[in-house]
Amino acid sequence: VDCLNPELVVLCENLDFLKTPNIARRHNIELWYVGGNNTANIHQIDLEKLNKPLYYSCDWDYDGLKIFCRVKDILKSKSKDITILFPSNLQDRLPVDSPQDKSRWDHSIDFSGLNRAYFRENEIDLITQLIEKDQWIEEETNDLIQMVRNNITPSINHGL
Repeated sequence: VDCLNPELVVLCENLDFLKTPNIARRHNIELWYVGGNNTANIHQIDLEKLNKPLYYSCDWDYDGLKIFCRVKDILKSKSKDITILFPSNLQDRLPVDSPQDKSRWDHSIDFSGLNRAYFRENEIDLITQLIEKDQWIEEETNDLIQMVRNNITPSINHGL
């Protein structure tokens, strides 16, 4: 979802936020769809387009967080960084065996094999809880603008 004067870019795992583009545009947020395992496209993004602060919105399940780690690796190879958006809705957790999710935590390895270094302390705490309880948080149950407000630095928070 293009934006005339973006202050930041949010890469989205799912299409939900892209279906309501005016919400993001009103807040000067450009949305990019990286859809699940569609991360190879990130290699083709011009470095100039990566100059804005980058954030990632996803399902907080094994697959979504694993994809975030992959995106972070790709951007690191371009000397860029990305921050995951912490969920605004922590109450509506779903069991991993719910019909709308096929992602499963890997209980055989520590932290389900995710790279702890890619997450802040509060994110590690949440992921640990989700793994222990076999739960996940669906991206679509969150408020994009609230997540951005809760996660961005004050210097770029003026337009939100």
